[in-house]
Amino acid sequence: MTGNDPFISVIIPTYNCARFLMESVGSVLSQTYRPYEIIVIDDGSTDNTKEVLQPVMQRIKYVQLEHNKGSPVVRNIGIQAAQGEYVAFLDADDVWLPEKLQTDRECFDKHPDVGMVYSKHINIDEKGVVFHGAMKKRLPCGKIFVQLFSEQNFIITSSVVVRKAVFETTGLFDEQLFNCQDWDMWLRIAFYFNIAGIDKPLVKYRHNPHSLSKNRDNVLKYQKLVIDKTYAAFKDTMGGISEKLYHKRLASHYAKAGRYYVRIGDKRLAHENFRLSLKHDPLDLRTLRYYFRLW
Repeated sequence: MTGNDPFISVIIPTYNCARFLMESVGSVLSQTYRPYEIIVIDDGSTDNTKEVLQPVMQRIKYVQLEHNKGSPVVRNIGIQAAQGEYVAFLDADDVWLPEKLQTDRECFDKHPDVGMVYSKHINIDEKGVVFHGAMKKRLPCGKIFVQLFSEQNFIITSSVVVRKAVFETTGLFDEQLFNCQDWDMWLRIAFYFNIAGIDKPLVKYRHNPHSLSKNRDNVLKYQKLVIDKTYAAFKDTMGGISEKLYHKRLASHYAKAGRYYVRIGDKRLAHENFRLSLKHDPLDLRTLRYYFRLW
């Protein structure tokens, strides 16, 4: 590191996450990279969040909101307050490995055309115990917009660092999206900029059963909204979404929803989602098999 190292703003939104928060903040304070600022935005917590932060109050910027406003609003407040050339996101229950920011900075230096960097992660449970989950062998890099649209969101928010200037092109997080606002943002960034994926775990991603992302009905609803929004925004642009790809993506979305409802025993919703999937892709054999099994 040199005296010319760029400043990185670390944004940590938190809502009633006091029991994990100090571990999260501590993982930033333990970074091998300097300089950075830590912006903790308390989204109207009713637990002892402010009290647990007292030992580090002199080393962070603490913003306390009177009422809960939701993740996209809070992250936007953080972006607007950020003084850094780069903006890094860290959820209040996740943990960075010590070399994360240094590795991210080196990646940006190596790829000056890249607008955003993300990395692999380590899965942990509520108690911090590591467990193995599905992960890509090699993270997609470069022009990943179509792949990111075609698949589920494979980018962990706590692994992401963005050049702050990028938001001048993409705009901020969509505050109307109660869920999946991260996927929506990564899609917009990926449309306009190259993306770098670091094939090294730099984050411990905590699987919290109480997280909004675990409310499957809610996730499915907002995934569909993001699919429609992305198609509407980029359907008539170079490198955007064709009508054929849009229908294929909808078929995949409804088929996955149908398989979820099969697993939880809701035959009515399973049948309806398989029907919608076949409307967009009538020849998908896997979905046809599921559909006719329900009769």
